[in-house]
Amino acid sequence: MPDPTPEIERRLLRRAGEHHGLISGPDALRSGFTQSQIDRRVAQGRWERVHPGVFRVAGSPETELQLLAAAALWTGGAASHLSAGALLDLTPVAARPHLIVDRDSSARRVGVVVHRIGDVLRSDLTSLHGIPCTNATRTCIDLGAILSEPQLERVVDRALHRGLTHVDRLVARFLQLARRGRPGTARLRSVLRRIDPALAPPESDLETMLVRVLRQHGLPEPVRQHRLELDGIVARLDLCYPSARLAIESDGFAHHGHREAFERDRFRQNLLVLAGWRVLRFTWRQICTDPDGVAEQVAAALAVRP
Repeated sequence: MPDPTPEIERRLLRRAGEHHGLISGPDALRSGFTQSQIDRRVAQGRWERVHPGVFRVAGSPETELQLLAAAALWTGGAASHLSAGALLDLTPVAARPHLIVDRDSSARRVGVVVHRIGDVLRSDLTSLHGIPCTNATRTCIDLGAILSEPQLERVVDRALHRGLTHVDRLVARFLQLARRGRPGTARLRSVLRRIDPALAPPESDLETMLVRVLRQHGLPEPVRQHRLELDGIVARLDLCYPSARLAIESDGFAHHGHREAFERDRFRQNLLVLAGWRVLRFTWRQICTDPDGVAEQVAAALAVRP
């Protein structure tokens, strides 16, 4: 059978140039090539077989992106985990391509990390540099299975700060996927608890935790829910030492997480300062991870009387 026309081959090579110098076998067959014509080009060294059914045009530069794109073409999957993290500029480039494929896929190849997962939705996917990959939300969740907690926290923080995902979106998808036994669930939950209202303790629990910290460090018991009037406005303090005019606020998210509450809270704090009060604020994370530092600051404030 004669070779495809030069125009057909030029179109195929032009498409390869737009896809990291790669040609897929099925695409070549659809374009008019036969399997024997494909094999002949491989034998002649014009095309180089990278994976079964995936070819590199001879002379095209071998790059990390090409390696990843070839693996995605071969498996029919999408870049995920460390590879998706690298595409999103959230993690360094992975030593080997990571691909997420359907649970029933039989793809297996030395040099490629294949993750068989059955709960990938179309909304979990995007495309970067012409390569299908998991989006930032799904990538953060999947990375929980292979990164340490500090590494994962850095990735999540970076994704949030760059606007690649949002707390609500991340938590909603996490809750859909979280289940007992899923790798990395506990690690990601721990990270999300530091930033999300739904996964942090309620305000009353924060106050209880803070009182316990003060008590364990030998500090006086604070007054809870102290009521006072400031410039005609009635305020209620979570914890305070009235004689020292020291207010202590535990910053959870559920109460302070929206704009109106944020503005009201800051206005109230200004009134306290103008009335001669000092205010210390502690977050859930500070109370849990640095109780010594919290107690030290309260003790220092009590030592300095207004």
